[in-house]
Parts: sequence; C-alpha cells; structure tokens
Amino acid sequence: MLLTILISYFVTSVSGNKTDERILFFHGHVFENWSPGSKVNGLSIPAKRIDAQKWCPKPGMYLKLLGEGSEDFHLFAHHKRGHVLLKTSKVLDREERAEYLFALGVCCQSCASSDRVDAEVASVKIDVLDTNDHEPTFHNRDVKITLDDATALRSVVHKVNAKDTDSGKNADLIYFAVPKNGSFYVVPKTGDILLVDSILGLTTPIKFSVFARDHGWPSRISKNVDIEISPRQWPARKPSLGSETGQRLVRRSRSLLESGNPVVISVSEDASIGSVVMNLNPVRFQTASFELVYPGSENTPVTVSRDSGDIVIARRLDRETEPLVDITVKVQDKRACLSSDCGEAEMGSLLKDEKADERRSLLSVSSE
Repeated sequence: MLLTILISYFVTSVSGNKTDERILFFHGHVFENWSPGSKVNGLSIPAKRIDAQKWCPKPGMYLKLLGEGSEDFHLFAHHKRGHVLLKTSKVLDREERAEYLFALGVCCQSCASSDRVDAEVASVKIDVLDTNDHEPTFHNRDVKITLDDATALRSVVHKVNAKDTDSGKNADLIYFAVPKNGSFYVVPKTGDILLVDSILGLTTPIKFSVFARDHGWPSRISKNVDIEISPRQWPARKPSLGSETGQRLVRRSRSLLESGNPVVISVSEDASIGSVVMNLNPVRFQTASFELVYPGSENTPVTVSRDSGDIVIARRLDRETEPLVDITVKVQDKRACLSSDCGEAEMGSLLKDEKADERRSLLSVSSE
C-alpha cells in the first residue's frame, strides 16, 4: 500500500514538472503593406512568464527571435506593463509570405549569435493579413461571338472569368455589364452571359463591356473585357419580284420567316414547365398576334403566347417518346387587321428535344 502511494506521488511530480516546462505559445497578426515599425497586434509576452531567474541566475537576460525571416521583426520591451512586444522591420507582402513561425530564445550575456542562446522559452506565430491591394484581371480580351438568332432564351452564350490574387472578401468578385442591354444579362456571381430576350431578325452586332469588382474596402474594379455578339440570320426565301416586263408584283406576307423555312430550336428534355424557349415576335410588325394552328394544344408539349410570341414548355419533354415536335404558328399584324387587308403568315418551327450536352453543341456559338 505504501509502495503504491509513493509511485503515485512520483508520477504526479514528474507530470507536474513536464507541465511547468511546456513551451509557451504566442500568436499575433499584422497587415501587409504597413510601414516598418508597425506593432504586431494581439501578441504580448509577459516577462514574468519567461522566468528570467530560472535561465539566468545573474542579471542580464536577453531575448532573440530564432527562425527563417526573423530579421523582418524586432523585439522591444514595454517597461510599464512588463511585456515583450514585436514590431516589423520592413514592409510585408502577404502574397510573398503569409505567416511566420519563430522560437523565442534566451541568452544570459549576449545574443550576438544564435550559438549563444541558452534556451528556447516560447513559440511565436505571426499571420500577415491581406489588404485589398490587387485589382481583378481578365485573361481574355475582345470576345467576338456569332450567335444564331433562333437560340433559346436563357441560354449561356459565353462565360467571363477574372482572377484576384488577394484573399477572403478581397478576392470575392461580382460581374456587371456596361452599358446594360435588353438582350443579354451577365450573372453577377458566375460571369455567365445569358440570352434573355429574342434577337430574331436583328442584323447589327450587340456590343457591351464586362467588368469585375471585388468586395474589398475600398473595392477595386478590373479593366473591361469587350463583348461583341453578332446575330446570325436563319435563311428566308426571298419573295418573287416578278418579271422585268412590268408584271404586277404578288403581295407577300410581312411575317419574318416563310413557312417553308422552319426554325429549329434545341431544348433539353429537363426543361421545366413554364420555361420560355424562344420568342417569335417579328421585328417587321410593331404589334403582332400569334396563334398555334398545328397541332392542337392537346397534342403538343408547348404553347404560344398570343400577345408576346413566347414559345413556352407546357408539359414534360421526353426524348425517347417524342424526339421531334413540328408546330406551325400563324403570325398576324394587328395594325393590318384593323383594315380590310390582314397580313398573315404561317411560321413552321421544329422543336428538337435533346440532352443537355447535345443542346450546347447545337447552339452554334463560335469565337472569332
């Protein structure tokens, strides 16, 4: 019994000595680009915890930082508080080095060289915090795209991507377009450029610039990346002009496309009900009405809005059972219908139900 008590006593004593001799750890931080002589925040080493008399019986204890990069800092004592603090010796760059790990050494007579260090009494870690000193940058410039004017709405036609070498919120980016236009929208968080309005019948390129802005303070904005999107027209049969002998011209429909030239639209079978896949509004009509004449509404998975010309998914698509849908839409000029002559035409369009990856390949987007 007595032997057990003695063993327990010695084990406890040894454990206590190890706890007392455990290396102290101190942690602080400093922002990059601060001027030399800036104090390391959050790091204060009480002199009494180093216990000078334990290492140096005679007066004259000196401290020294040991480790790579120790010359970037210097120690100084706060006499009123009895603490040891650190200051920078130069301007720090987080992109060059984000943290420092040092040992705090004690030497009793002189710290002229690391060989004179008597003991390492503490570990020190210093984090270099980021400041918003870099602006976002694009790797690509002057993007030119040729896009079919029958491309489905909400299609991603391009994606811009910028990089920021800062960290944290200073590297979080949002994208925006200047000037804003009604045909394309830049998703702020992803940089995706979406087609949001029909470009059917447009002949002039659409030009705008995209910028990236970070969330730092103050925020920084990238240089612009120029986007030029040229609509590619689907072929339309030209009306007959008659003979050169003065034969009277046959009045032709003022619809955008002839029925003999169907518009092909590629849609994913995963498209949700209510999705707008295309807008048929012809640019030659200031006010037009639309009517689905073939097939009946109960036999087709899409509907056509009478006033806007939107082709909308009405029920789930299934490529295996219905890979191709042929519809015919009658387009009327409302102004002409107010008089005795009502210009109208039938527009045939093919709705192809493809997988998502095949759909992308059918968008016919090219970069010049």
